[in-house]
Parts: sequence; structure tokens; C-alpha cells
Amino acid sequence: MLFRQATVRAPYVIKRLLLLAVAVLASGCAAGGGSGATSSLAVATVADAVWQSLATDRPASLNGAVKISVGQVEVSGTDHWGLAESTDLPLAFSELIVAGLLRRPDLSFVERRRFTAASDAARRGVLPSTAPTVGVSVAPDYILGATWSSFGMSTAVLELRLVDPQTGRVAHSWREETPSDADAVGLARVAVGSLLNELAGMDRLASWSDPLASAAPADFIRSAVGASAVVSYLAGIAAEERWDWDRARQGYQLALDKDPSFFEARVALARTARLRLGGTLAAS
Repeated sequence: MLFRQATVRAPYVIKRLLLLAVAVLASGCAAGGGSGATSSLAVATVADAVWQSLATDRPASLNGAVKISVGQVEVSGTDHWGLAESTDLPLAFSELIVAGLLRRPDLSFVERRRFTAASDAARRGVLPSTAPTVGVSVAPDYILGATWSSFGMSTAVLELRLVDPQTGRVAHSWREETPSDADAVGLARVAVGSLLNELAGMDRLASWSDPLASAAPADFIRSAVGASAVVSYLAGIAAEERWDWDRARQGYQLALDKDPSFFEARVALARTARLRLGGTLAAS
């Protein structure tokens, strides 16, 4: 119930802020002289307030939480998702996994892909002005890699591995069977759940009770998130890749409008807001 109330409140707050912006603009126009500067300032202030309403804090990691980055992710075989024309399938799968990890305090997610790309761009002097500060990153304990292979059989194979970042060697690997037509969201969620099981078996998982029972299932469960919501989410990811904050926000919010239970979009929206307001890639 608390999650659903939070889902409804954010669009309401944003609507009220936008109405406030219209009222301030109208009063500025009626005032005459100097209204252009006043109106611009009012719009900027209200825009920041909208972002502030979205920038929920990143969960603080519990003591001893293992540090996990997401590395190479591959998707092989038939495109049952119907997303191949609109997005990079490995990127879609990877970012859904990242969102599933980022919301958890029982492990500590370490941003690797965006951090590395932004660091390289900064060194070459081609990082856009809209990009966030890179920050100082900690080293992960493990890098999670994943490969999903589906070739039209009744089942597909999800291969997962934990790589030692110091040596580059696979420290631990395992497999999960999934339906060959597994949906992208359900697949990402079972990847997270399977990782948690392995970490628990290695005595590397901090104790935490997840309020969302279906967020990281031990076995594959088909999600109810529709393809249209996933496409909107991926539009948000594509915009965030360009550091286009407003379009990223629009994509994630549209995904949530289509399916309020799509928590990965909510996680990505909060991260985007934190970055837009001055957070670093290392900490957000």
C-alpha cells in the first residue's frame, strides 16, 4: 500500500509545480518591465523543484555489503522481446539488471559502464556540458556478467558469472533455465534473484527483507510489465546515454504511467534526478 501511494503522489506533485510555474509566468507578464528575466528565473526554479521531487535518496548500503558492478551482458538467439529495432538488446538487459541492483541495500552497486565512458570522454575533452561530474569510484568486489541464449527451444539458458576485477578471471559461474520466450523484465529480475542466491551461498549477502517480493525471484516469473512500458523505459535510457535529462525523465515517467508497478523505471528516474541536480556517477 505504501508503494502504491508513492506511485500516485509524484505525478500529482509535478502537476502542482507546473501549475505554479504557469501562475508565476502570468503574473510576470502582467507586471510588464523586467518580466522576461523574472519569468526565466521562475521557470528555472520550478524546474529544479520538479527534479527535487523526483530525487529520492539512493539506498544506503548495509555494513559489509558486497560491491557489485555489471560487466559484459549478451543476448543470443531469437528476439522474442520485439525490441531489436528500437534498442540495443544487451544494453536493455544490462540496464534492467542495474536498476534491480541499485535499489538494494544488501549489496552495493558500483557504476562501471557509464563511469568508464564518462571518464574516457572527460580525458579526451569531449564530455558534454550536461554530463554529471564523474566522481571517485570504489573498486567492486565482483563484476557480474550475463549471457542469455534462446534459440527457439522450449527452454533457454541464462549463464551468470562473477569476475574478479583484479585478475579478470571468473571466480564463480552458474546457470539458470528460463522459458525461451522469457520477457526482458522477468529475465532481469531472475538474474538479480539468482545472484542473491549465489552470494548468500558464498556468505557474501547482507541480511535484508525486500518489501517487493517479486523484485528478485529465485526462479523465473513472467513479469506483468507490458512491452510498451519497456519501450518507454528504454527511450529514457537512450536519452540518459546522451545526458539529455528532460527526455530521460519523460521516458521513465511515461513507463510508470503505463505501469506503476514497473519499479525499474522508478529507480532510473530517481537516479536521473540525482544526477541532474549535481550528483556524481560514482555515488548516484
